[in-house]
Amino acid sequence: MKFAYFGTLFIITSCAGPYHPFGSNYSVSKISNDLFKKSKQHKAGQDLDSKNIIFSPKYQVLHESRNFSIEIKRNETSSEEKIYFFYNNVDITDQVEAISNVDRTSTKIIYTIANLTLPPVESHNFSVIYKSSPEAAPIGKTYPFPDCDIQDNPLLSAAKIKARRSVKNALKKIAEETELNSALMAGLIEQESSFNPKAVSWAKAVGLTQITPVAEKQLLENKEYYAYPKWGRLPASVLKTYIETGKINKDNDWKLDPIQSIKGGFDYLEYISNYWKKPQNIEAFPEQIKNNDEELTSIILASYNSGPSRVKRNLLKRGMYWLEARELKEARKYVYKVKSYCRQYAIERD
Repeated sequence: MKFAYFGTLFIITSCAGPYHPFGSNYSVSKISNDLFKKSKQHKAGQDLDSKNIIFSPKYQVLHESRNFSIEIKRNETSSEEKIYFFYNNVDITDQVEAISNVDRTSTKIIYTIANLTLPPVESHNFSVIYKSSPEAAPIGKTYPFPDCDIQDNPLLSAAKIKARRSVKNALKKIAEETELNSALMAGLIEQESSFNPKAVSWAKAVGLTQITPVAEKQLLENKEYYAYPKWGRLPASVLKTYIETGKINKDNDWKLDPIQSIKGGFDYLEYISNYWKKPQNIEAFPEQIKNNDEELTSIILASYNSGPSRVKRNLLKRGMYWLEARELKEARKYVYKVKSYCRQYAIERD
């Protein structure tokens, strides 16, 4: 069984151990040097969107390995046709050819890669260029990032969610009431707790949406929730034991009630959104972000994971590149994976 991933390097691994196209000795520096020596710079930019090139899955999957295919439609066969693959502006055609199963017919070419892994901590600018002949105009397409806007209102693919029907129904109902993205919330819950209503983390985050003592304190400024007395002062190990044995349960702590936990997660996202609407915090945004709903969603999700203050500090220091900060590495993985789950759970409206 082969596994492949696009990263800073294009590496193939297998059950028998690491493998790469340049030989059997695994060397990151050797792969990097050889790859860049052979590379051609891809100048086509970001305007590649040919309908004759189809990716499956449609968007980058950043939360798990997935079989990946590229279908290129063509009008006729030609011995002079050329296909190029680029990753972050580097020509990786040879590597893709080496690990793909290729099926050619008179009307299409399909490349299939088994178990493609796209690490969520990295950016993946992967594109395909096709020329049917030396004289033909090239067509191309870039594999889209799984964008997911908190203000979108897609249909929720409940069938894909591994949770009780009551949880799925609660997601839909609360999303309708708040007019927020239920697929995004489903992705957040998947990443936070894997839909385990009794999940407890070392940071004492509890329930489906993993509300911490600090988050609950902030929520209680404007909302009413019932909680087990002084639960935030308990050591994480004791808190986990209390929940596992039922001493703390959904009847005496809202975080263990799946419906209340989902509502609290939406309320906390709203709390964070309001934080970023304050004039003193809006000032931290670069101009390119202020009217970019997708980027604002990333800021809100990163704040849910790492706290608004840390996010604001890096917005002020790094501007548009705030999410590339070293101290936000875990937040970056979190944002990318939640958005990837969001795309999995969303049904696009016509």
